Amino acid sequence: MYNVLKMINSKEYSPWFRCLPILIVFLINIFLLAENFPVSDGIRYWDTASDILDGFQKKSILESYLLLNGPFYPLILAFLKGIGFSVKASIYLNAFFLYVGFTFFYKTLYQYISFKKSLLATYILVFIDPFLFYWTAKLYSEPLTILLVCVLIFYLNSFFKSNSKKYLLLSAFIFCLMALTRVIFAYVALSIVILGLAGWFIFKSSLFNKLLKFSSLSLLFCIPYLIFTYSVTKKVFYFSGNGGLLLYWTSSPYPSDMGEWHTLPINHDHFAARYSKFSGLDSLYLRKVNDVIINQINSNHKDFADSLKDKDILEYDQALKDKAILNIKSYPISFIKNWILNTGRLLVGIPHAIYNKPPFSPHFNLINTIKSSFLLFLLIVSLFLSLRNNWIERQLLTSTILILIIYLGGQSLLAVQSQRFLLPVYPLIIFIISLSLHNNLILKSNKK
Repeated sequence: MYNVLKMINSKEYSPWFRCLPILIVFLINIFLLAENFPVSDGIRYWDTASDILDGFQKKSILESYLLLNGPFYPLILAFLKGIGFSVKASIYLNAFFLYVGFTFFYKTLYQYISFKKSLLATYILVFIDPFLFYWTAKLYSEPLTILLVCVLIFYLNSFFKSNSKKYLLLSAFIFCLMALTRVIFAYVALSIVILGLAGWFIFKSSLFNKLLKFSSLSLLFCIPYLIFTYSVTKKVFYFSGNGGLLLYWTSSPYPSDMGEWHTLPINHDHFAARYSKFSGLDSLYLRKVNDVIINQINSNHKDFADSLKDKDILEYDQALKDKAILNIKSYPISFIKNWILNTGRLLVGIPHAIYNKPPFSPHFNLINTIKSSFLLFLLIVSLFLSLRNNWIERQLLTSTILILIIYLGGQSLLAVQSQRFLLPVYPLIIFIISLSLHNNLILKSNKK
């Protein structure tokens, strides 16, 4: 074991070897925790893969889950399912996603900070959120998204250094795949187009010119999918039919909801049955407590939920958006309060409307809140240090900060269920903190 650690800590070996323990750890994790059936969001992805293989013969596109997900992950699953992979065999791919992604993260960071510091930052990224191991053992898209984010940082770095068309195309294509995996990144790209255009006019900086090219090209790569969704929905720039439900819960005027995402209506037994083994609390107790809360939430939304029963996905999404806009206009203070609570859930893991939501146990909840608060403090300090001077010249750091801020801002406006939504951007957070603190500590020590 000592010799293996010594080899990992040696500069003589390839980054792929130094990060090999990451692959081993996640493969063991999946072997121990994964089941051969999909759960929750995984059911949607697996069913969508089946519909793709079937050519939507049994279900029409509007009856399937395709427009509720980004299409990229279901397409990968359709290929795996088509060649005979089971659910658990498909889950093993998550370990390779994370291994490749974290190795690219290390390779990028190593170009700016020392070998040992970049390796340490990479392994901190692996273990920064223990629930990455939980979600990696499920049929979820987070590992794929993390891979794409890490590869994006690598190719953006190459593009900013070389101004090469090759790396511009590669980084834009990766960003397109991110948008087709997690739809919020499509709106991040659109926001960067607007900011890049405005920044170019104001600052006349090559940074904003490059950002404008990169984000515009990434949206151009999405056009074939947008043509497809237009042919189905007759709606322009239609990426997903899930936005209405997310915005609806953020706009809810009922204090018991806390702006948190729920199904409509909420399954009474779902959370208690799924999470009781992690909580250290009696499952019957959890059911009794949650039943009181869930009954209250369901009763507040029952009439509106009943009015949605016979609607297709387009009508359902539009009705939710219309109701959300009406709620925002009628109860703007409630919307602001819910936005603040969503921000808290996203960044520090609290509060939750239903008792004993992830991270499952009261003790772990306390530890997670302290850890998340410390990470948030480091991020805020890093942002301040990075943006106080020469921020236009530090193109990669400024770009990652911009992507992160837009993502967090957009995600916090939508109903956040847990810190699972933070997992895809942990590479951005750790990269920004590592690079910013390193740059400022080095500058400070040089001045002395």
